[in-house]
Amino acid sequence: MYYETESLNAWHKFLLVFIRFSIGWHFFYQGFGKLVDPLWSGESYLAAGWGPFQYIAENPSLLRIADLSVIWGLIILGILMMVGFFTQTAVWLGVLLLAAFYFSVPPLDYTGFIYQTGGQGPELYVNKIFIEFLALILVGSFRTGKIAGLDILFKHWRRKRR
Repeated sequence: MYYETESLNAWHKFLLVFIRFSIGWHFFYQGFGKLVDPLWSGESYLAAGWGPFQYIAENPSLLRIADLSVIWGLIILGILMMVGFFTQTAVWLGVLLLAAFYFSVPPLDYTGFIYQTGGQGPELYVNKIFIEFLALILVGSFRTGKIAGLDILFKHWRRKRR
């Protein structure tokens, strides 16, 4: 369900577009950083995971496909979110990508509620991936491409072509 943006005031519209742009920037920067780092691989992240994600880490050809998918997925989705082009598609694909990241290594303890620490400090159930996931769901609930972005120009171009 999408909520119409006409009923929002200017501040709300700005915040939604700003969140979309910020997450897009984060995606792009993370993807670009992985692209230019010749030593980057998702192997250690996936190896710490469970189920099918560990299998990807153990299979070099699947790992290469996963690495390229992550790099280019982050870069392309980041650019699309920043410029507001195919915004809804980019946002919901970003939600799926973040869900894959979250569920590959969830911040869960299988033995009960105990204090866990990771590289970012203690995390249990909620981590920065989950928060970004929720923020993208919020952004995806509104058609922010109709507020600001190339989606507006594309819509007008399509109307003139008809």
